[in-house]
Amino acid sequence: MKKDEFIERYKKHISIGALAVFVLFILLLSWFVGRPMVKFVSQPEAFRAWVDKGGIWSRLIFVGMVIMQVVIAFIPGEPLEIGAGYAFGIWEGTLLCLVGAVIGSIIVFTLVRHFGVKLVEVFYPREKIMSLRFLQNKKRM
Repeated sequence: MKKDEFIERYKKHISIGALAVFVLFILLLSWFVGRPMVKFVSQPEAFRAWVDKGGIWSRLIFVGMVIMQVVIAFIPGEPLEIGAGYAFGIWEGTLLCLVGAVIGSIIVFTLVRHFGVKLVEVFYPREKIMSLRFLQNKKRM
């Protein structure tokens, strides 16, 4: 085995290992944070009391919860949206959900823009990736 080939194989194994650790982290975060978060929002009386007591902090934390729901796709969004409507009212709840969704989408877009091709290269050679027509259009990339 050539040295360059060994280095490429080593990099690929490291990348796959890092990806596996990242996926495990997301799954654990979903289980230990996302599940209790959804359960809490699904209890309307307790959630409403928390909102009333929390003031501006409850709104900021809720937006953070929506951001986390968007970034970590395993967390369902419907309980958060229903809880927002109940706890904050239709207009404020909608606004908070939209703000969180936009910020979360910007984060996801930035991560994919930065790491997207590098992540795909772990599984496919660059030549195969670039053979796809829509990836050759610089305006779309």
